[in-house]
Amino acid sequence: MYTNQYKFKYLEWHSPEEIHETTIKWQSTLDFVEVEWLFLKELLSDNTLLLLSDDHFDEAQKLVSKLQSCKQEIPEIRQMLVEHRNALEVLVDGINESQKEKAFKDRHLLLEIKLNDFNDRYREIKTAIFDLMKHSFKKRKQKSIASK
Repeated sequence: MYTNQYKFKYLEWHSPEEIHETTIKWQSTLDFVEVEWLFLKELLSDNTLLLLSDDHFDEAQKLVSKLQSCKQEIPEIRQMLVEHRNALEVLVDGINESQKEKAFKDRHLLLEIKLNDFNDRYREIKTAIFDLMKHSFKKRKQKSIASK
């Protein structure tokens, strides 16, 4: 029921220009995730010894695996965005093709759901990595203070 309500509102209130802008924002977000992914991977690999000494290596390995899984989804999502942006023409070509326009907007909604799911999962992984690193850095600092 919620999806139908959302779809109705979306179809009624979003113009082709807004859909185009949304698609560009999604592409920009994916670009950022790819750069951030490299940072997170380096953060974990550069601190392997710290994570080993804190007995968090297994947890870090699981996070790296989840991070890699997210990274592998990006090319598929990126391709879907390119195809989606190219298909936007159906809304602006001046030809009244209500079935094609409805199908396009339905695909847009499904793409939005897919991207929101991806972003939620990625954010959870990122938060877990930062929490793990924060805990490890704090523990290392406590050990350093205790040894002085």
